[in-house]
Amino acid sequence: MNPKISIIVPVYKVELYLEKCIDSILNQTFKDFELILVDDGSPDRCGEICDEYAKKDNRIKVIHKENGGLSSARNAGLDIAKGEYIGFVDSDDWIEVNMYEVLYNLCCDNDADIVSCKALNLYEGKDIVKRFNEKKIKLYEGKINILDAHYNREFNFSSCTKLIKTKKINKLRFKEGMISEDVIFMIKLYNQIERLVYTTEQKYIYFHRKESITTSGISFKRLDNLYHSIDLYNYLDNRYKNQVIKGAQGYSHGLAIEIVNEKTIFKNRKLLKNIKVIFQENKFLRKEKDIKISLFLQSPLLYCIIYRIGKEIKNIFKRG
Repeated sequence: MNPKISIIVPVYKVELYLEKCIDSILNQTFKDFELILVDDGSPDRCGEICDEYAKKDNRIKVIHKENGGLSSARNAGLDIAKGEYIGFVDSDDWIEVNMYEVLYNLCCDNDADIVSCKALNLYEGKDIVKRFNEKKIKLYEGKINILDAHYNREFNFSSCTKLIKTKKINKLRFKEGMISEDVIFMIKLYNQIERLVYTTEQKYIYFHRKESITTSGISFKRLDNLYHSIDLYNYLDNRYKNQVIKGAQGYSHGLAIEIVNEKTIFKNRKLLKNIKVIFQENKFLRKEKDIKISLFLQSPLLYCIIYRIGKEIKNIFKRG
């Protein structure tokens, strides 16, 4: 008999964190699941750790594959998943003991295609972020309402905070070779569902390592985010143009501001040039009136000089 939930965990170079992740899943109050550990060619002991756990618990399946990245590993897990629902957990994160019980019950009670919870962000070397205590549950019905809610950031685009009906995923897969792959995957998924339930309960714990992509400086790889915004427009333009253009513009603008504020771009002329080209190709940014972006497009070098001067002035006032 097939399990109710398939939980997919891509594994790569997380030897120090993997056991905590796996234990948090195996200790779930909801027991009817399979755990698919995908060793994505990890060069450390991760593969051995996965095999050791599989010997102790018959709910665990292990895939060993050549390194192909996070999306490739998730896709490998999706290809063999047998559960009625799908969940994703990253191997350096962990989950609350009742996460899947809460999400599964909400899914069944509301006949939802997706249930999403809130996450707690923990940063390596920093104090624990205060928890969000207020508990709210909201039901979104209809594709347009779900897309609007997503673009208004009422819930995040992470696949890890979700429980998803497998039949809704069908043949949809993560785009390989890019970071922030959840964005395109979830938008395409939202385009195929009719009911989504969101709870503000913080059941997923994101652990932000200092060396991880999300906490490192801007790089060529992180520019994938701006390409995603172009892909989103091309995918949704003919379906919900009026509903998503404003949201997509805001998404692109937010990413652009984040990038031009990054101090790491100052040290890489080639990176500066690439960012400028991408900004010019992005239809949401070409007409952007924001002073920072406009100045950056005119002269990245001048922008960097003014940015540095501005930072120094702020520091002088702080020292007061």
